[in-house]
Amino acid sequence: MGVTGFLFTKTSSELAPEEDVGALFAIVNAPSYATSDYTKTYVDQMRELTRDLPELRASFSVVGFGGQSNSGIALWAFTDWADRERSQAEIQQEIQASLNKVAGVEAFVFSPPTLPGTGGGLPISLVIQSTGDPARVYEVAEQVRQEAEASGRFIVVQNSLNYDSNEVVVTVDRDRAAALDLPADEIGATLTLLVGGGQMAQFDRDSNSYDVIMQVPDEYRENPERIGDFYVRSTTGEMVPLSAVIEIDTKPAPAAIEQFNQLNSATITALPVPGVSTGDGLALIEDITRPLLPEGFFIDYADQSRLEVTEGSTIVIAFVLAIVVIYLVLAAQFESFRDPFIILMTVPLSIFGVIVPLNLGLATLNIYTQVGLITLIGLITKHGILLVEFANQVRRERGVSREEGMVEAAKLRLRPILMTTAATALGVVPLMTAEGAGAAARFAMGLVIFSGITVGTVFTLFVVPTVYTLVSPRILPKEVEIEPDELVTPAE
Repeated sequence: MGVTGFLFTKTSSELAPEEDVGALFAIVNAPSYATSDYTKTYVDQMRELTRDLPELRASFSVVGFGGQSNSGIALWAFTDWADRERSQAEIQQEIQASLNKVAGVEAFVFSPPTLPGTGGGLPISLVIQSTGDPARVYEVAEQVRQEAEASGRFIVVQNSLNYDSNEVVVTVDRDRAAALDLPADEIGATLTLLVGGGQMAQFDRDSNSYDVIMQVPDEYRENPERIGDFYVRSTTGEMVPLSAVIEIDTKPAPAAIEQFNQLNSATITALPVPGVSTGDGLALIEDITRPLLPEGFFIDYADQSRLEVTEGSTIVIAFVLAIVVIYLVLAAQFESFRDPFIILMTVPLSIFGVIVPLNLGLATLNIYTQVGLITLIGLITKHGILLVEFANQVRRERGVSREEGMVEAAKLRLRPILMTTAATALGVVPLMTAEGAGAAARFAMGLVIFSGITVGTVFTLFVVPTVYTLVSPRILPKEVEIEPDELVTPAE
């Protein structure tokens, strides 16, 4: 039981195992200055490099993913599991190798989330929050990203907050503008009209409505200094160049200031290398982040990681509640508080049989193994019930000692215990050998039930009799048979 508790803390965890869903996604990131045409050129190259995959059924891509011209997303859909020889993980390695040949952008391939509603994108999402300046949040997030990349446990680590864009600040000399009779709001309206690209009106044509967007040609917007070439009409009717009343300054700035729960934030997203679970990856990033957080900084979670953290502790609650319910039911059945304790000794012993293969990496602690653990409690307690109930029955009928009663029970109940164990274990073998859709989930549940019921039964045959001889009352009242003629009937 002590080893079980130790191994439980050392076992990898995740929300759900990665399934072969027959599709792969790729997020494409181009330089911050990239246009939609630039990004599309390299995304098309990626699709061209992967068009000859024998398992490929369809593919498509979208440029401008997230509203940014320098990002894109691609998807590859594969044929049915029965019609291909390679798994999704094997195909993923080939696609990633092909995408690495494209030098103009950065792209990485990942499997879509197994569970619906867990968010899109990379499976690990840790949010760094602060009440301070976004620039300071960016600095801390960059430190975390660099150290996480240096650990070698991740394929890619991204910082959602990037100071890779330029912000043009136009400062109006209000004294000079007043001397030239130029209202400040007129300067702002002129700049909005010429370079803002705002919608001014709509017109109808062929029963369709179209927006009217006014904006100067690209050559007047590519260089911020050309803003000074624009003219503004003063209140006296004269045209005054903006260069006479404004100063132009260019500085780095984020494309957007991210907020999470109304706090300035940056999200660290990561894709762990094969063999590293999302739970282990998230724990590693947390260990890297906490020592780097200044005062006024906080950690939160998003998307799949948020569910993994908030729902991960439910296994403990569900497990304790299952134990309590079973204990109360057995206490009512046996009219004793000792017998349920003896029977439930089989539970931690069976969990030892579960935690060993999980700790060896055959599976992880996830929602499917948790379901298997809850199921295992009901299956394994049946063995203890068979032994304890029959031993009590023998002792009440014959008045023998608890050792003799348990020996008799063990002799007669050995075959039923072994038969039910074999039936249960063999019944979940198809889950462990499943292929195709949902195979990972079925394997996780099958492994837990198979190993738990097998190892738990072996322990049950030795531990339950031993605990019974130590805990059970030394004397049980002997059953007294009442003859029919001894029964007292009410007077007519």
